Parts: sequence; C-alpha cells; structure tokens
Amino acid sequence: MPDSAQFWTATPEAESTATATAPSERGFATWTPSPTATRAQPTVSLRYDMLREPIAPPTTAPLSPRISAASAFQYVVPPGQLFAIDDIHLTGGVRLFASNPADSGSYLYTDQNGILRFRAPGAAGAVEISSSPFHPGYSMGIERLEQNKHRVAELDWSADGRKFSFRIDTPACLDTSGAGVWFWQPEAHPAHGHSFQVIRDCAHAGYRPCGFVNPSSARHWKTLAVDWSPIPGDARLLLTLRLPDEDRNALAIARAVADPSYANDAPPMLRYDYGHWDLDAQHIIVSGRRPDGRVVIAQVNAALAEERVILDGAALGIWLQDAARLPTGEVVALGRPSNSGNGALALYNQQGQRISAFVGDAAPDQVRWLPDRSGLVLTVSGRQILLQTETGAMLDASRLVRNPQFSQADSAPPAIPAAVIRGSLYYPGQQLRVLVRALNLRESPSRSAEILATLLWGDYVAVFAGPYDTEGDRWWQVQTAQNGFGWVAGSISGSPTIGPA
Repeated sequence: MPDSAQFWTATPEAESTATATAPSERGFATWTPSPTATRAQPTVSLRYDMLREPIAPPTTAPLSPRISAASAFQYVVPPGQLFAIDDIHLTGGVRLFASNPADSGSYLYTDQNGILRFRAPGAAGAVEISSSPFHPGYSMGIERLEQNKHRVAELDWSADGRKFSFRIDTPACLDTSGAGVWFWQPEAHPAHGHSFQVIRDCAHAGYRPCGFVNPSSARHWKTLAVDWSPIPGDARLLLTLRLPDEDRNALAIARAVADPSYANDAPPMLRYDYGHWDLDAQHIIVSGRRPDGRVVIAQVNAALAEERVILDGAALGIWLQDAARLPTGEVVALGRPSNSGNGALALYNQQGQRISAFVGDAAPDQVRWLPDRSGLVLTVSGRQILLQTETGAMLDASRLVRNPQFSQADSAPPAIPAAVIRGSLYYPGQQLRVLVRALNLRESPSRSAEILATLLWGDYVAVFAGPYDTEGDRWWQVQTAQNGFGWVAGSISGSPTIGPA
C-alpha cells in the first residue's frame, strides 16, 4: 500500500468550517442533530488501490457538429428562418436534412410539409424531386404536413453517396399507395425514371398496398427505420419493421434494385426487435427480443442467421435495444433494469454495466445513431438529446434544431470526471462527514439515478472523484464506511451536505 502523503502531489485548499444546515435533497427541511446522539460512525477503510491521481480541470469544447451528423436530427425550422450548416443556407423551412457522405455540397432535405428536395453534386441549388411516387408540381396545393400523402419521414444515403432512400409515412385517411421505402439513383430507367420502391408497407387491413404485395411471414408490417450497408457500392438495406399483430418488431434485408416489380414481394422477416450493421457489413448487431422473446445483444450474419450472443440481458434482468458496435470494437446499447423498454433508457456496455445516466423521464419515441457511432440522438418527450458514447455525456439539442446554426457560443457539457479535479475543495481520499439528516448515495451524478443507499448525519465518506456540476447540484464520488461506492450531492443550491471530519 503506497504512502498517501507521498503518493499524491496535490494538497487540499483551505476549506470552510461553517456549520451546514443544507437539505439532503431539494425540498427537505433543515435539521440540527441532537447533541445527545450516541450512534458511533465508523471511519472509511480507504481503498488505496482504487484511488486515482488528480486530473486537470475539464474543458468545454465548442460545438461544431460535423455536417454528416445533421441527418440524426429532426428540425422545426419554419419558412423564412435561416437554416445554416457550414456553407449551406436554406430559408424555405427544414424538417429533415442529410448531407451526401461523398460530397458535402450535395444534400437532401424536406421542408415543413415533408416535400423532398435534392441538391445533386455540382448543382447550383436544390430542386424538388419529381420522380415516382412524386410528379412535376406535386407540392402545389400542399399547405400542411397532414395534406401530404407522400410525407417523407426519413432520409438515408448509400455509403458511396450515389443513391439515397426515403421512407414515406402516409398520414391517416390519405392514399397509402406510396407508403414504404423508396430509393433514387442517378441513372434513369427508360420507362420508370429514377426512383423505385424497396418495400411496400401493409400496416393494417384496408391499407392499399396490401392488395398488391405478396406477404412474407407476417400479415401486416410498417417500416420504422432504414440502415444502408456501410460498404460503398453495396445495395443492401437493413429494415426495421413494426408487426402490429404481434406487438413487436422484426428485421428484413432488402436491396436497392432498379426493378419496378421488386417491392411486390415482401422480404423475409426475422423476429429481432432492433438491428444495425456491424462494421464489416457481413454481420448485424441485433438487440431487444429475439424470436423466442429473450432479451439479448447478439451478432447474426447478413442472412439474419447463426446467432452469437454477446450479452444475455434476460439473465441480468435488463432490457437492451439499439445495440451497435463502436469503431473501438466494443458493443454498446440502450437499456434499463426491466424486461421492457417502457421507461427512460441509459447507455450500457457489453458487460451489462450502465455507463451513463438515464436520458429524460420516459422511453424515447425515436433513436438515431450518428454516422460515425460517436453518439445517439434520442427523441424523448418532444426533446432531442445527444448521448455521447465515449463519455456518456448528454446534450439537450432541442434549442439547436430550432435555430440550427451551431454557433461557437454553444458548447458540450464536460464529461463526468474519473478522479478528483486538481485544485478542488477536497483531495483524493479525504475523509468527510455527512452534515444533513439523510443523504442519498446514487449510482451516477443525477437526481434521477438509482439510489444505492441512504447515508445519515455523521456518517463518514472518502472522496474519490469530482466535482461534477449538473441539475443545480455539485456531486462527488465517494466510498462509504461500508465499502460502498457512489455519488452524493455534496452541495445543493450552494449549501454543503458533506464536510471535513
């Protein structure tokens, strides 16, 4: 065991010795301990093997999102307001935006009415797509999104930037003949133009495409998401489908084929809830419920067969979804301690350990991965939250997508510190005592994080990491006298809840 006096080079700064009367959680009444208390609190047997050297103060780097990340967000920029990313400036309203991965000057976008527009490489500006299922002048007379029977709900590019797909989600009570996924290619078919359908949706009885599509292994389905193969030139698309009759999702592989009859046959469907291409495009990382209903993260081949389980979530009692492999080779997923995704989700690693706080207060309505896997965008209760995979840090991007000029004034929040920040109020291993009646020890620095234990007035703790400021509180990672580890709100509204022993 190292000599702590020699091991650490940092020294504690002067500390206030004023008596604290702060609440342990917002809303608690202040409390003065009785001078006749007799409970003897043990000090902390410090885990020197787990202590880390002090680290430099974190920096808040300016946000300058790569243009390729813009496709992960949905926008609410109305006509007349400037939408600006890099050298691209649009004023006609923006709902979706996707930059060409091979040419940053080429892009797709939809306006607030869901009308699709395309700027080809080298073109002077964007033009309205007029090939099937659209036609010249299609947008005339469409004044609201609810009037657009070919409303575009998702845009995706092929890896080489030559083709793109668009998913049509028809509003209720309109002609559903175009519902499903289409793709566009630069080479025009002599009779059918540039666009061809990949899959026709058959969402329920009476849905028009059901009458002219040969079903696969399900009676009804609706496309939820499209994931192009990451290999340039590869025409395969991974589709996530909703099966309403079975109350679950399924996956299918389709191809961008210039054949007007290709979508007349629904592709084979395999009952996995979520799937994303693996980095080699020879495999797919699946998650959620597999065909037998067990929650897993697994790897299957491109034929959606030969499963290899990476993490058995059911055995650990956790729900897992939207798993993907990072460039580091590690697989991460969204999850929660439950057998379903009906609640707020956090980031988990492939060992089943939670590595971020929970995002929002409810299950996300939509999840989109950034193209380089550096983060996910979760739409929760009408807000879009960017969750970074490397640090677990979160950024509420809702304001940015309403005025998405991504100015240098906007900055990402600092990551949760892994050790004590150099020059802080406390030093690594310092013994402190609880100064309030009850103080929650939480799994992560957030008032929504799981409570691991409740500390009482006079209990000893030892500092291991911090401080971390969030939600108006200042948090420290501590070791308890019972050898527990977690985070405590060491200061709430500026008043300390822990202090020198």
